[in-house]
Amino acid sequence: MDQVSEYMVKAVRDISIEASVRKAAEKLDSYGIGSLLVKKDSEYVGMITEMEITRQLVAKNLDSNNTPVGEIMNPEIDFIDQEDVMPQAIAIMREKRLRYLVVRNGKTVAGILSVKDLLAYYEKWFKLTL
Repeated sequence: MDQVSEYMVKAVRDISIEASVRKAAEKLDSYGIGSLLVKKDSEYVGMITEMEITRQLVAKNLDSNNTPVGEIMNPEIDFIDQEDVMPQAIAIMREKRLRYLVVRNGKTVAGILSVKDLLAYYEKWFKLTL
């Protein structure tokens, strides 16, 4: 079975917990990604995604320049090991309704698995069955 490491994006992007939501949105846009890990000092303490920006910032009419990332981030980070298999990742993402799953190699963050990466997995297996 295919391991998570075969599909994850290895470039992990992050942002400071004190940075403005506007900075986070600019970073998401500049990298063409949908999530950033949130750092406090040298530790990851949460995640901010396009969804938090839409649901928290826009829906509550907050000012993106004056709202820190830490105020709207999701403080829970869900992990999977890079050697786990894709069906495990899919089950976690489906059960917890996640669009992004952080991938670890031991205790080190190794990448991010997104819904887009699941599509690549399904596409591979769909082609094999034709």
